This record gives sequence, C-alpha cells and structure tokens, in this order.
Amino acid sequence: MQKKKRYLMFLVLALSSVCLLSGCGEKKGKITDGSEAYAGNGNEIIEEVELLKEEGKLYVVTAIDTERSTVTLQDWESTREKPFNYTGATYFKGKYGDNLTASQVSIGELVSIERRGETLTNVQISEQVFSYGDVHNFTLDTEKQMITVGGSNYYFDDKISAFYGGSKISLSEISEQDTICLRGIDKQIYTIQVQAGHGTVVLKNTETFQGGYVTIGNLLSMKVVPQMRIEVAEGTYLFAVANDGYGGSREITVEANCETVIDLDELKGEGPKSCQIRFKMEPEGGTVYLDGKQIDISKVVEVRYGTHRLTAKADGYEEWSRILIVNSKTAELTIKLTDKTSEETISTANTNNTNKNNNTNNNTNKNNNTNNNTNKNNNSSNNNNSNNNNNSNNNNNNSNNNNSNNNNNNSSNNNNNSNNNNKDVTSGNAAQN
Repeated sequence: MQKKKRYLMFLVLALSSVCLLSGCGEKKGKITDGSEAYAGNGNEIIEEVELLKEEGKLYVVTAIDTERSTVTLQDWESTREKPFNYTGATYFKGKYGDNLTASQVSIGELVSIERRGETLTNVQISEQVFSYGDVHNFTLDTEKQMITVGGSNYYFDDKISAFYGGSKISLSEISEQDTICLRGIDKQIYTIQVQAGHGTVVLKNTETFQGGYVTIGNLLSMKVVPQMRIEVAEGTYLFAVANDGYGGSREITVEANCETVIDLDELKGEGPKSCQIRFKMEPEGGTVYLDGKQIDISKVVEVRYGTHRLTAKADGYEEWSRILIVNSKTAELTIKLTDKTSEETISTANTNNTNKNNNTNNNTNKNNNTNNNTNKNNNSSNNNNSNNNNNSNNNNNNSNNNNSNNNNNNSSNNNNNSNNNNKDVTSGNAAQN
C-alpha cells in the first residue's frame, strides 16, 4: 500500500514537470529579422522602381550583346563602363526619332538614355552630335590631339575612344589609309570608328625594279626601294611594277591587319617589253613630248616599260607634265590641258579606274551632313506647317541647299583629285598583262 502511494506521488510530480517544461517551451523567445511583423491593413505593398531620365548626359556605346540583350555604355564624363539590360519594350531611336533595332546601333555612337534600375527603357542617338562617315583623306596628329579633314581641324582630349570591328583600339592603331567615321560636338571629336582598315603590302626581290615605280590601283605610285613595305587600305587593286623594259601587273587583295607578300621576280617576265600607246589630247592642236622628244600622237607610239617623262603644251594653257609609268602591253591615254600647273604620276595599267575598293577621297562629308541635317529640319518644318506658302518657301530652300551641296561636292572632288598621289587625268581602257 505504501508503495502504491509513493508511485502515485512520483507520477503526479512527473506530470507536473512535463506541463511546466511545455509551458516554457511556448514562452521561449527566438531570434528573427522582424520580417514577420509589419504595420498596415494586411495588404502587401510593392514599391515601383523610379524611371530615371538622365538629361544632358552622354554615353558611348562600347558593346552590344543581342543574345544576352545587354548594352554596355561608357559615361562620357567619368569614362566608367557599365552593362545595362534591354527588353522588347525598350525603344531604340535615331537622331531624328526614327525607330531602330538594337543591332542597328553602331559601336561608338553617342546616346542619351532613360532607364528603370538596370533596365534601359529608351536609348536615342544624341541630337547634338554630328557624324561624318566614310572619311578617307585625313591627318591624325596624336601629339597635337588634332584631326584634319579637308582643310578643317577637329580636336580631341584624353577621353576619346576609338573602335574597330566592335572592339576598342588605340589611336596608334589607326592609319591614314583607313576609312573612318568621326563623331563629336562642334569641333571636338568624341569617338572614332574605323569602318575599313588597312593591311601591308610587302615586296620581295626588288633588285630588278629599284629606281622604277610600283602602282597600286589609282591609290598610289611609289618609287621602288629595298625591303619595301606599303600600308594600303583593305580592298582589291591592280598591282603593277615596271623598270627599264621589265615589269607586269596582277590583281591583289589586301586584308585588314594582314600582310600581302608580292615576289617581283614573278612579274619580271622576259624583257625588254614595250607598250603600244594611243594618245588623245584635249584640246587638239598641242604638242606632246616623251622624255624631252616630240612624238606624233596621230599614230600609235611604242614606249619601253619603265618610268618616263610625258609633257604637253598648247597656246593659252599651262604646261602639262606627268611621270608616266609604262607597265602594260597596250594603253590609251587622254591628255587634258588646263589653266593650272600640276605635277603628278600616271600609269598605263591604271588608265581605267581599276581600284575595286572604290575608296574615292571625298571631303564632302561635312557639307553633306550639314545639308542633310538642314534638309531634315526643313522637311520636319514642312510637315508641321499647314501654310502652302511656307511649304513652297521651304521647298525652294531645299532646292537651294541641294544646289549649294552639289557645288560643294564638285569643289571637294576637285580638291581630292589634286591630293591623290596618282590622279586620274587619263581616260580609256588598257589591256593589262
């Protein structure tokens, strides 16, 4: 009996202990981040990301990844680069508000943006930025930080960026043989984009032709020297060489950042060779001299391969004088006298425009872009004006601008012709070797 009482007392004590311990467990505090406690009416609050419009701020497009839908932008002022996302709802716009796709935006473009967080909502090519494309005839002076195009000087600072093939390059990698696009504001260049690069033509076995001339399309003519290396814009050209009865020509293709090696012994051939040249003269009635001796241009003239001096004279005109490089079997040369004196080089292999690269130097980009901008502004004005007289006046303005632009182009082309090493002052077709 005594044992039963003790057992019951032990059981009661055990149950009491369990209840007490259970009560402590419910009261026991736990460490939290407080996320389960909030004020309000029980409805969840979602914060909207603010739309940021960075007015007056310029960014340089340094990379576009259409697979990942990202655009990398460089802050022009700080030069810091940062990738941003874009979506199907992102607007890409040209300078005048025309819609573009992401792939139509060029590396090196200067843009203004709107964004929500890290996602771009609007990307527009800056209205205040000019763009001069297809620039061939330019001078780049890194010491003076100056670029000269068609007699106009433009300047840059240490923040300038240069690009080729979607990648950044240094200014030292740009050759004056390249074709470039300049972007900037007023007279300051912000970015340079190389549109067409250059390669190097390397000449081997030059001994036979030293002192003679090599011509590459209508691009250049140079006297042959040992270990000759020539920077040439990428493209396809007629290459010709001649000296003292020997020479020949062939088509070459120059690739960007590559060497094109030419063995001149392969063009030597059996000599001495001669070219049958038919001359024409404008105006008629003048006198033509070859190496100081008068020739009868009413007949075909046989001229030995190599370098010669060709001179023409007529009353009322300045004396016409050229270095003539004879390097083809036949040729037709037209001598056009003018009232201006010039000293140039011509080749019988390039009397027709054989340069397939079509890199004609036109320093009209500035005028063309300026006139195009004016015409676009005028067209916009025409659309907004309902007054027929205003439309008529604007049309007259556009016509005048076009006439002015044509005059500028003609003037620029004349300047370009006087700047080329191998000016095309002849016409006709030549049969090449």
